[in-house]
Amino acid sequence: MNMNFDAVYFEPASLDYELGKILRDKYNDLPWTEIQSHNRIPEFNAAENRDFTKLKRHLIVGVRKTHKYVLNHKVSDWLVPYTSSGCRAMCLYCYLVCNYNKCSYLRLFVNREEMLDKLIKKSIQAQAPQTFEIGSNSDLILENTVTDILPWTIERFAKYGKGSLTFPTKFDMVKPLLNLSHEGKTIFRMSVNPKEIIHRVEFGTSDL
Repeated sequence: MNMNFDAVYFEPASLDYELGKILRDKYNDLPWTEIQSHNRIPEFNAAENRDFTKLKRHLIVGVRKTHKYVLNHKVSDWLVPYTSSGCRAMCLYCYLVCNYNKCSYLRLFVNREEMLDKLIKKSIQAQAPQTFEIGSNSDLILENTVTDILPWTIERFAKYGKGSLTFPTKFDMVKPLLNLSHEGKTIFRMSVNPKEIIHRVEFGTSDL
């Protein structure tokens, strides 16, 4: 699945990071607009709801400032704010749309080294192996097509971390990940629905 964008909106500080520079080179043919905060983009906030699909075609690049882990008692021990939020897909039931409405577009956070360092330290300090949900705010398989974040994350955590990483996905672009040295420390969770549901409700996701 090729993910094309119409424009990039970026926080200036994002270009101080390696990933920010990579994205700048990768999308240098697109217009880049400077913003003060990935959370407050005046022209997006003022947009009409009918602009929802148009806004989804913008890429937002910033620096994640919130790193608070939240206890979770479902599929993991912790919910971890990681390298993206929002999504390009348009599932009608998505909680991201419910929470962010028209501003549920894809945001990428380039300070991945800080986030993974904290995650590895947290995993090592735990008395018992913990499971960390790193995909609760986005779909990391989708993000991976832009940033290659999963090989970068999975192999580093396999080498230095303790416990497990987990994330859900509705996308099928997993082939680049199958031969990674994960050391049994990564849990993929695939969401698969009937074709009728995908076509009527889960717009923009992979087909059955």
